[in-house]
Amino acid sequence: MAEESLRTTFMFLLVAFLVIFVTASVIAGTRERGTNLVSGDVVNVKSERIIRVPNSTQPLPNTEEGSIVLWTKPPIKIFDQFVSDRDYIIFFSSTNVPGVRIVYNLKTHRFEAGTPLMSSPEINIFDETPHQLVYVFKKGENQALLLDGAQVNESKFKPLEIMKATGFAIADVSATETEIEGAEVVVYDRYMTEDMMKKI
Repeated sequence: MAEESLRTTFMFLLVAFLVIFVTASVIAGTRERGTNLVSGDVVNVKSERIIRVPNSTQPLPNTEEGSIVLWTKPPIKIFDQFVSDRDYIIFFSSTNVPGVRIVYNLKTHRFEAGTPLMSSPEINIFDETPHQLVYVFKKGENQALLLDGAQVNESKFKPLEIMKATGFAIADVSATETEIEGAEVVVYDRYMTEDMMKKI
């Protein structure tokens, strides 16, 4: 009888330990995902923590392929009194190809773009150096990120289904619209190669 009771207690403690371990892992994973990009993620973030550049939400001229070029030219000035509490700046978000966007993560200092989501290397856009970020995509083929003339990330382009168009695809509508000095975005209706980019 004592042996049965001991076995029951042991099983109870083992199950309790597993529950606590799994719960802690989920919490840690959630915190980690808040700062580190996981390839393929749809970004879900509270709209009050996002800054949206005026006129950044617009349709692409070609839904089959395109290139979005962002120039940051110092000094970068963000006219938002709460900028230290913000997580992202939305520089571009397509209204007709869900998930196609360029955002800058103010916490990790990385650009994030595309679908599935890709990330650039760490870069400080406030470092008094001009930078160029290019996002290119072609349906049925690839998408790529180029930073200062060099390709830094590439993956198969997988458009989001409308039902999965959450996160920025919806949140940017209610995000804080703020003037940002020193940034310019130009959209092209074709997939531009590295050689083509050098000519613009």
